[in-house]
Amino acid sequence: MAIHYSHALDRTFHALGDESRRCIVATISRKGSCSAGELVDLFDTAQPTVSKHLRVLETAGLLTRHIDGRHHFFTLNAVSLKKADGWLQRHLSFWEKSLDRLGDFLDSSARESRGT
Repeated sequence: MAIHYSHALDRTFHALGDESRRCIVATISRKGSCSAGELVDLFDTAQPTVSKHLRVLETAGLLTRHIDGRHHFFTLNAVSLKKADGWLQRHLSFWEKSLDRLGDFLDSSARESRGT
């Protein structure tokens, strides 16, 4: 059953939730650009499988496709990654501050229980 997300951030996290797609993103990031054929060879998997992963990443806005004749080349689209990173950073900051406050509270409680 296909999952259809309406929010761009949902599509981004769904796309990155699969290890194979994260490997594809990492490979394209390292190489700058990859053809679909190169990715099929690198991952030693069937072409339809790689094509499906590429479509999910492209739909999520993580990849941009350039067609040159019969060859399809993919590059990263950093905009979607930056939006996901911004969301993660906001939540990371919240939890770090929450843990710092909890640490301060526990230190304070320990001092009070020792009577200092």
